[in-house]
Amino acid sequence: MTDLRGARRHLAAVLAPVLALAPAAARADDTQLWATAILQGPIEPGKGVKPMVWIEVQPRLANDVSQLNPMIARTGFGVRIGPDFNALFGYHFQRNAPRGGRVTSEHRMWQQLLLPIYRDPDRLIVTTRLRLEQRTIESAQDLGWRARALVRVQAPLKGEGSAGPLLWSEALVGLNDTDWGQQSGVRQIRAFVGALVPVHPRLNFEGGYMAQIERNRGDHRVNHVANLTLNWRLGD
Repeated sequence: MTDLRGARRHLAAVLAPVLALAPAAARADDTQLWATAILQGPIEPGKGVKPMVWIEVQPRLANDVSQLNPMIARTGFGVRIGPDFNALFGYHFQRNAPRGGRVTSEHRMWQQLLLPIYRDPDRLIVTTRLRLEQRTIESAQDLGWRARALVRVQAPLKGEGSAGPLLWSEALVGLNDTDWGQQSGVRQIRAFVGALVPVHPRLNFEGGYMAQIERNRGDHRVNHVANLTLNWRLGD
């Protein structure tokens, strides 16, 4: 417990300059668990450009890991152009059930590019993911546009396909204001530190700590998240 408190104090010190940019207001940190299962990869075997699929389920436990909120299901289709290089589009469903708030259903269309920045499978892999989302809430009128940019660094310790540290950071940017609450600007930053561990030649486990910084007009918060992912890869 002492080590955990020390780690959180250290994280707070690192994030202090970022948080200082937000307006001073009520701060309500939360402890959460995000569990993700992904099935993704080319439908056909072989090299070159291949059709691919993405299927994802992600339950999140919020309010000190006591309440399911939200529940997410995401599907996508596209093409795999090469290692760490693909283009996808798809549909996202999300059920939001905030404590003390109104239950809503969110529907999104999304488009995504995964691009390699640096690739040495034996030592270091750096990629970026660019995603554009069109968000709607049932019973609301406005369409919310949001852009997301993620940079991911993976360092296998014993050559290609081995376990090693994993770092990534993502910025979520609202492109317009909506009647259901989306605000324009950089409204969320996520920073993850953990490890990638192969469980099977096609199955990887990713686990670690993520700081989710949420910034809204008049308030901000930092959620402390245990982020766990199982990723099953199809094809080569």
